[in-house]
Amino acid sequence: MYNITIECLDVAPSLGPQAAIDIEQEFRVHRTWHEEPSCTFTSGKLLLIARNDFDADGKALLDEFWDCLAAYLGEHGAMHILSVEQV
Repeated sequence: MYNITIECLDVAPSLGPQAAIDIEQEFRVHRTWHEEPSCTFTSGKLLLIARNDFDADGKALLDEFWDCLAAYLGEHGAMHILSVEQV
């Protein structure tokens, strides 16, 4: 199992809090292969944390996070995989 943390920078303060709620809900309801998702907004960035058993480099979660950002935000800044930890 991998615990993956990804950030998205330069998120508009007017959109960030609701986007965090919507993205977390999207993962909980529709992307259940990523377990225990948590999405938060702080200081202009979204932070997504989730677990799965197949994504050793975090790129699958990054790709799906990007899809959600496109749907819920439109414009946003750079995205980075902050960590992938085997748990």
